[in-house]
Order: sequence, then C-alpha cells, then structure tokens
Amino acid sequence: LLLGIAYAASIGGVATPIGTPPNLLCINEYQVSVGRSVSFLEWMSWGFPVAAVMLPVAALWLTRGLSAPATTELPHPGPWRPAEVRTLLLFSLTAALWVFRSEPLGGWTGLVGLPGCDDACIALLAVVAMFVVPSGEPPESPGLAAPKLLDWETAVRVPWGMLLLFSGGMVLAQGFTRSGLSEALGASLHGLADAPPWLLVGTVCLVVTFLTEVTSNTATTAMLMPLLAAMADATGIDAKLLMFPAAVTATFAFMLPVGTVPNAVVYGAGVTTRDMAREGLVLNLLGVVITTVLALLLLG
Repeated sequence: LLLGIAYAASIGGVATPIGTPPNLLCINEYQVSVGRSVSFLEWMSWGFPVAAVMLPVAALWLTRGLSAPATTELPHPGPWRPAEVRTLLLFSLTAALWVFRSEPLGGWTGLVGLPGCDDACIALLAVVAMFVVPSGEPPESPGLAAPKLLDWETAVRVPWGMLLLFSGGMVLAQGFTRSGLSEALGASLHGLADAPPWLLVGTVCLVVTFLTEVTSNTATTAMLMPLLAAMADATGIDAKLLMFPAAVTATFAFMLPVGTVPNAVVYGAGVTTRDMAREGLVLNLLGVVITTVLALLLLG
C-alpha cells in the first residue's frame, strides 16, 4: 500500500507541468533553447497518456499474487467543514487558471490582457488568497479575529529547502547554456545523428531513470536539459523528443529512497530499501519502455 501511494504520486506527477519539478525544468529549458513555450494543456497531451498507461501497469505489478482483500471498514469522515469546502473551491479555481491560462484561443490571460502572467504568478496568488479567505471556523477564543485558511505558523513548516534546490537547478541549467558548455558537448555528440530515434530516446530514458536513483531528480534534470537540447540540435531531432522523455523518466525512479520525495516519505514510514529496490527495478525498466514508445508516438 505504501509503495503504491509513492509510485502513484510519482506517476501522476508527470501528467501536468506542476506535478513534479523536472517537468517545470524541462519546460523552462525548452523555452530558452527553442524559443517556444509549452502550455499546460500541451504538456498534458504528452504526459497524461504516459501516466494513464503506467499507473495500471504499476498497480498490476505491485498486486501480483495477492488474493482478494478482506472487507475493510473505514471510519466515516463526518460532514464537510466550511474550511474544507473553501479550500477545495480555491484549489479548483487555481487548477482552472493553470489549465486555461494560454489555451484555448489565447486563454484567459489573452482575454484580460495579462500575457506575462505565468503558472508561478497563479500559484502565488492562490497562496495569498489562502491567507486572506476566512476558514469559516469560530475563533479560538472570544475577541480574536476569525482564522484564515492558512496561517503563518503552518506556512513556516513548508520545506523551503526544496524551493532552493529547484531554483538552484534552474541556475545550474542557465550556467550550462551561458558558458557554452552545453553547446560544446552537443557538438561532440554529432556522431549520434545517424542513430535511429528510438535508440536515442530509449538510451536517454534508461540512463536518466537509473541516474536519478542515486541523485536528486531535480538536480539531475537541471544538469541534463541543456545537454539534451544541444544533443537534439546536433542530431537534427526535435528537442522535446529527448527532453520530455528525460523529464518523465527522471520522475520514474522507483528503486531507492533518494530517487524522489514520495520514495523518501514512505521509506521513513517503514518501507525497506530491499522491498523498494525489488519492486522498483521492474517498474524502472517498464517505465523506460512505455515512455520511449509513447514519446515516439506522440512527439515523433
């Protein structure tokens, strides 16, 4: 059950741009290298099919050999509280603003004349709204102001180190590009131009999925995206045909706790490294095959 939760979090994360940091790094570097942005819906047209295929595959693999479970009765959660309803509404509004930001027909940003508003702006506005919207719960004691959906005592417990890791990765990617290192490495890979696309994509996926088992997937993606963009330019392949599968397989690291944050969380909850490695090795390989095939079908 714990492994299923962790793997589902990683697999589902590839379906949208904001699902996992490698997606955003891929989109950012693609825009820098190619000069074209990737919309929320466009990414979903690539990532959702991968998640839709990979999710049942992972479920079937984890539940192989298990008999039907006994009937389980979960405690009733009780009626919806006002704070829960308002949080759900605010989240739904935020998701809708993300999805329809630039599509269709220019999206709502084109309609209201805010072309510079990006996904980060929407997320920041949602956070501000959480601090402003009342929770609907009574104050802790008479005379105090009504509580909001989010307070500072809760916000300070957010793992801000992840934000520094993510932003540091973007700076590293810019360093690769500005220094000319990615261009030089890309030129050295010109000999790969004669290799078939399926071999290039499959090799990239295989290397990335096992490399991110022992390194942060965010840092690895930030390092590789400029190199893959340069490789695509040297071999004459569309950059997204290499960058998108790499971003996906960076998240498909199922073997070790350091691979992804969900892996680390369930490891702390009691899942052993041996169990994770045994179940994750096959899923790593299946993820490489599924991502390669779908990337070639969707983007090739």
